[in-house]
Amino acid sequence: MTNKIIIEKEKSEEPLVEEKPREKSRLSSTMQKVADFDFNISNTWLLQQIPFGVFVVALLLLHIWNGHNTERVIRKTDKLNKEIKELRSEYISILSELMSESKQSAVAKKLDTLGIKELVTPPIKITTGGN
Repeated sequence: MTNKIIIEKEKSEEPLVEEKPREKSRLSSTMQKVADFDFNISNTWLLQQIPFGVFVVALLLLHIWNGHNTERVIRKTDKLNKEIKELRSEYISILSELMSESKQSAVAKKLDTLGIKELVTPPIKITTGGN
């Protein structure tokens, strides 16, 4: 923007009216510097920005650590889920084996090898002479 001076003359002589020059806003001057690639970087400005830079680097490191930690937890969860499936299938197979071995016919076959025979007559109840 350029400064403009407005001069108005009317019928009678009046003093000249000057418009005050506008000051550029901070945002527009910053945008102008960015557009012109005019960066005046001083040592003091750099020293003032060091805490912010350290903060940004700390956030980046935290973000990277969080990503790695999440991946590690996911891998561990997958491994535990596979282990649970294996243990469940092992449990079911052992349970079915136990059910088949606890049948009366399977128990009788195992006891025959030890010389114990299955009873042919049912057991009797022993009672005493009291009330």
